[in-house]
Amino acid sequence: MPNFKLELVTPDATVFSGEVTTLTAPAEGGRLGILAGHAPLCCTISPGEVVVREASGATRSFMVGDGFLEMAADTCRILASVGEPADAIDLARAEASERRARERLKAHTGQDFDLARAEAALARAVVRLKLGRDRSQRRPH
Repeated sequence: MPNFKLELVTPDATVFSGEVTTLTAPAEGGRLGILAGHAPLCCTISPGEVVVREASGATRSFMVGDGFLEMAADTCRILASVGEPADAIDLARAEASERRARERLKAHTGQDFDLARAEAALARAVVRLKLGRDRSQRRPH
């Protein structure tokens, strides 16, 4: 299967850069699949899991926040607010983040409360938890 280049970038770091054969990403309204030769595309992505099959055959997962995906000339770029490899997720930290986000949403009062920001924090925490738990269940005990 032909390869294409993937760059997964956040404001803090390049999370992944390499040759892949397939990619699925959480686009607005559903999951988006990309193969080499895909038509040019630019779309928004939602917090979720990006799954890639590297040219070596290995499959890797990444947690991403809101952002954009661009496919052009056999290069796919994902620019995300946050991103990290699924195998780097700290489950205890993700659980604490989810708890804090739910408490903030439950206790919000006043006009100074940024509802969209709180909901985005909860969405990221839920994705981290799902990926972290999936990873821990696949580990041999």
